[in-house]
Amino acid sequence: MKSKQEKFSVRWSYYAGHGVLIWQLMFTETGYLVGQKRFTPSRRALFFCIDIMTGDVVRDDYLLMDHVHPVPAGEGWFVGLETTLKNLVYFYTYHFQSPEHKGVWAVDFRADRVMWSRSDIVFAANLDHAFLVYQPASFGGFPERHFLLIDPFTGEDIQSFDLDSSAVNTLRQEVLQEEERQKVVLPDFVTEKMMEECLAMERVGIAATAKCECIVQWPLTIAALHEQNELTGAWHSSLKIWEMDLLVYSDVMEECVEKPSLNNFLMREENLYYLKNKEELVCVSLHE
Repeated sequence: MKSKQEKFSVRWSYYAGHGVLIWQLMFTETGYLVGQKRFTPSRRALFFCIDIMTGDVVRDDYLLMDHVHPVPAGEGWFVGLETTLKNLVYFYTYHFQSPEHKGVWAVDFRADRVMWSRSDIVFAANLDHAFLVYQPASFGGFPERHFLLIDPFTGEDIQSFDLDSSAVNTLRQEVLQEEERQKVVLPDFVTEKMMEECLAMERVGIAATAKCECIVQWPLTIAALHEQNELTGAWHSSLKIWEMDLLVYSDVMEECVEKPSLNNFLMREENLYYLKNKEELVCVSLHE
C-alpha cells in the first residue's frame, strides 16, 4: 500500500493477490471503498474495505458467513455486494440454480460486525430511509412476490403491500440508480454517434476507428484504449488522462491478453479508480 496526494499521481494502490480477479466496487457515505475479489480456481469470493483518503486497508479477506450455520454464505462463491447506506454494506447470495438474489446481510466493516441479516427476503430497491424488499412465494404453481419496506439499519419490517399495490411501482420509479446514489461516473464505449466523446478523442489524437471507453468532464478526458496486435491477436489496454487536451497521466492496464480490459475504471468525486491486470486497484488523485 502506498499513499500520495499530488494531482494526477497515484494516491494509493491495493494489491489483491496473484491470480485474483477484483470484481465489484462500492462506496459508503462514510469514506470507505468496498470490493470483492474472486479466486476462480478455488471458487472463493472474499471482500476488502479501504479508507478512500489514506488507502489504509480496514478489512481484507472478509468471508461472508451463513445466517444460521457456521459455513460460508453461498458456498463461499455465490455472493455479492447489493448496496450501501451510511456506514453499512449490504450483501446477497443466490437462490439455488437461479440468478435471483437471496437474503440480505448488513455489515459494518469498521466495527467488524454483521449488524443484521435475513434469509427470507430479496433486495429490490434502496430508498435511503428504507429498503424495498420482497418475499418469494407461489400460489397455484405461479410465483408471487410479497413486497415489504424494511428498516435498513435493523432489518425490521416497516410496511407490507398488497400483491397488486400500485405503491410498489411508484416507489421503484423513484429509485436512483446505484451508480448515481454512490456518485460514481462510469465510462462509455465510444461509438461514432457520440459526438462529444468523438470530438474529445480527436482533439487528443485518438483515431475515430480506435476501440476505447471514455469519460469526458471538461477539462478532463479519461480514456481506456484497447489495441489488438495484428499478428498475435493479443490485446493491450492502457489508461490515459488529459487535462485541457494535454496528457497528464498514462499507465498500462493489461497487455498480451485474449480479451480487452473493458469496464475496468470509474471516476468518483476527486479520484479515478482503475484495475491493473485485474489484480491491483489503483486510485489516482484528480484534484489538488
